Amino acid sequence: MTGTRSTVLLFAAICIALLGYGQGQESLVFELSPDARGAALGSAVMADLNSDVHGAGLNPCLIDTARQGDVTIDYIDYFAGVGMTAVNYQLMPKGKWNRQIGSRFMNLGTFSGYDAAGNSTADFQGGDQMVYFGTSRTIDSVWTLGAQGFVGSRHRNREVAGWLGAEAFVHARWTSKQLAMGLAVTGAGYQWGLKGAQPTGALPYNVQFALTKGFNNAPFRVFFKAQNLQTWDLAPPGTYDDTVDPITQEVVANSTFKFGDQLMRHITIGAALSAGDAMEIWFGFDYRRRTELMATDRLSGNGLSFGTQFEFGKFDVRIGRSRYHFAGASTHIGIRFNPRQFARS
Repeated sequence: MTGTRSTVLLFAAICIALLGYGQGQESLVFELSPDARGAALGSAVMADLNSDVHGAGLNPCLIDTARQGDVTIDYIDYFAGVGMTAVNYQLMPKGKWNRQIGSRFMNLGTFSGYDAAGNSTADFQGGDQMVYFGTSRTIDSVWTLGAQGFVGSRHRNREVAGWLGAEAFVHARWTSKQLAMGLAVTGAGYQWGLKGAQPTGALPYNVQFALTKGFNNAPFRVFFKAQNLQTWDLAPPGTYDDTVDPITQEVVANSTFKFGDQLMRHITIGAALSAGDAMEIWFGFDYRRRTELMATDRLSGNGLSFGTQFEFGKFDVRIGRSRYHFAGASTHIGIRFNPRQFARS
């Protein structure tokens, strides 16, 4: 009982420490789901009915103790030469604590350099990178608590910044009801502007709540997640303002259902369809992505995502595709393997 109380107190202390604001810059390292399954289901998975080595990189409560020593490598082909690579490795548990280490590197592509007079100089590359250590502890047959610390940096030629932060997680799984619930505070930390004009201040954090439900007589699961709950109104300024007809000068009332639109900007939904013991197909929808990246009269498939996983020899392979705009989409590719299998071959 003493150990359980200490764990709960530690988690509470981490949550309290994360609730600070500042002027640090947001990074795609925290916003994008490197896992193809999470991306295909609309966003990173924060509640799941099963453990998952890929998903554990973003939520240590999902560490799979039955797959110790497994390695996952995930890659995102984002846009215009921008990409991210993530690696996660499950360590041996220590006592009652499950453990993992990993890293993410975001390549932001090549930039054209100019001096103060506007003359062209050598091109340069930019990127964000971080390493993390995650741990979780099972409290009982339902509840699991997790925490993850990270350190990272940003570089843009003469612009350099450093990060340090922590994340906190609560996960519950009711196996008989095929129901899972997750609560997380992610991306929270502090940034130091080390060189150039990079700002110093707290990083923007993300409060998330998730539910996942399976069914006894149906081969699919549904995923629901609400994110950025620390801020209610996520819409750009002027979204709900009335407009003026440029010809008649009449005021045109905004017909948007404000409450519904504000609510749905927090929501992502997904479904996973089982296609056998070793294959699964995923679909997802992100309302905010669809609304904010919508071109006039050209909705296309933006906001939608899909993917699948299958086994290929000793590798578990995942592929996902997320549509952002009619001009392009991101591709997510991931593999999982255990180096010990090759050592025994």
